[in-house]
Parts: sequence; C-alpha cells; structure tokens
Amino acid sequence: MYFEHNGVRLAYTLRGSGLPILLVHAFPLAGAMWAAQMNMLESHYQVLIPDLRGFGQSSVPPTPSTMPLMADDLHRLLVHLNLKKVVVVGLSMGGYIAFELLRRYPRGVHALVLAATRATPDPPEAQAARETNAQIAETQGAAAIAELMLPRLLAPDADPEVVAQVREMILATAPAGIAAALRGMAVRADATDLLPHIRVPTLLIGGEQDLLTSPAVMQDLQKAIDGSSLTLVPRAGHLPNLEQAEVFNTALLKFLHRL
Repeated sequence: MYFEHNGVRLAYTLRGSGLPILLVHAFPLAGAMWAAQMNMLESHYQVLIPDLRGFGQSSVPPTPSTMPLMADDLHRLLVHLNLKKVVVVGLSMGGYIAFELLRRYPRGVHALVLAATRATPDPPEAQAARETNAQIAETQGAAAIAELMLPRLLAPDADPEVVAQVREMILATAPAGIAAALRGMAVRADATDLLPHIRVPTLLIGGEQDLLTSPAVMQDLQKAIDGSSLTLVPRAGHLPNLEQAEVFNTALLKFLHRL
C-alpha cells in the first residue's frame, strides 16, 4: 500500500488488529527487516511497517532526509490511517525518528521500544564520516556501502543467511536514498534532553556485540529514562531483531503484553 503527501510516496504494510504497533526500520535497510516481528505480532496486534522516504518502495527525496521530516512523514501516515496512539518501535535510525515523534507528537506515543540506538548527536568527526559515505553512495553505489557497513552491523559469527538478507536489502536501496539519510542523520538534534521527561512505558533492546551502540550506550539510556527496562541480546550486533529474532521477539512480546 502507498500513501502520498507533499510529493512523497510512502510504501507501508498494515496487518492485524488491536493495539497499533509502528515498527521503524534501521539505516540502510527497509521495512522488510521486520518480517520476523510482523509474523509474530500480527495475530495479536495491528502492525504498521513503513518504508521510510528513500528506502524500500518509498520515493527518493531530492534533499536530505532529516529526522524531523521522517517523523512528519510517519505522523501524516498515522493520521491518514486514523491511528491516534501507537507503540513506537525504532531500531538505530528508527530510534532517532522515535525521539522526534516524542518531541513533535508526544500525544501519539502510547509506549516506546528503543533498539540499538542513541540519544546523543553526531560529533564533528562522525558528521564528516557520514558525508564521506554519502559521497561514496553517490559515486560507487549501494554495493560499496554494503561492504563498508556489513562488518559493523552484524556480530562476527552472524548466520550467513542473515548476512545475505541484510546485503540484499542494502543493495536494493537507491544510492540517493542512502546519501539523503546519511546527511539527515548527521544533523540530527540532541535528544538527551527528552530522556528525563519520557513518561510512557519504555523498553530498551541492545546487542551484546554491537559495535555501533554498545551495551554501555544502552545502559546509559536505561539509567536516563525513569522506569525503563533493558534487554541485552547475546550473540547479536547492531540488528538484534534479525540476528536473534526469537530472543528479540520474546522480549518485545513480554513488554507489549504488560501494556
């Protein structure tokens, strides 16, 4: 299914009934990364999985895909679908967007799951690295980004099928979409000011072998969000929902059943 607004076409999947769950994917993947979660959740909940602008089947923007723009996209989609309050599940870049939804549309967030993400902004050296990678995407294509990112996205002993799945999703992403998101993430706002004010039920999930958002980063988030809980997934890197889907799903379902 598709939703269009202001020249942007968003692809999305909506299944099931009950409490709405919005699953926001990581960079540089697409909504397809949540397949194992959709299969588990759709018999209990209404599950919405969008492709963010520039990814999957959604249109590719001509300008940077900033976190506020992507949060606005999702808010407009939720309004279109008449989903007034949702559980927001955001992984990595999806977590950055979840913070923007909290900042801009707090009444629409019923509960929060932050996976493999951080609240702090990019320091200058990280911003420069994102611009370098954006230029690599534009000049060398998605394959070059896949080779750069795969070793950092997954645990060293990740299942070869998962490695192949992640590579396939990256290769299917438009280079312009990759570059737009890199430039958008580079200028994202500091979200640490939000953390003490989060009052909705919050679950944090991280991979024990995550090189990008370490267990220490996730533990700091847990300490800053009052009443939150943290699950660290063994033998998982930056994509615990794919690398250890059963453990991830168990933690997620336990959290949702308490809402």
